[in-house]
Amino acid sequence: MANKVTFDDLMSEVEDSYKAVEFEGPDGTLYNLRSVAVLPRHERKAVTDAVKVVNSKKSDVDAQEDAIDDVLAAVVDNAEAFRSLLDSLPLGAKAKLIQVWSEATQSPEA
Repeated sequence: MANKVTFDDLMSEVEDSYKAVEFEGPDGTLYNLRSVAVLPRHERKAVTDAVKVVNSKKSDVDAQEDAIDDVLAAVVDNAEAFRSLLDSLPLGAKAKLIQVWSEATQSPEA
């Protein structure tokens, strides 16, 4: 007898393995910051491109902040609404949020 896996089962298992970070905005809106592992290819590429800018010693602070915004917008489930929220956050808060997201969405242990 063959094993059967459905698309929904597979996606559910992946989402359970790579939990999102829930971020509550000032108005109570909840945003899910998803793991890179569950993102479509084009969004993963946007994240890796932005991370290169953040880590570049040649990037100025404004370019790095824009890159942090790009990472967070790529991983959030409602980027359009989240972008306006990002505009109200200082750089330190964005850096802390990306740190929390990065640590919480690490690949699960094998």
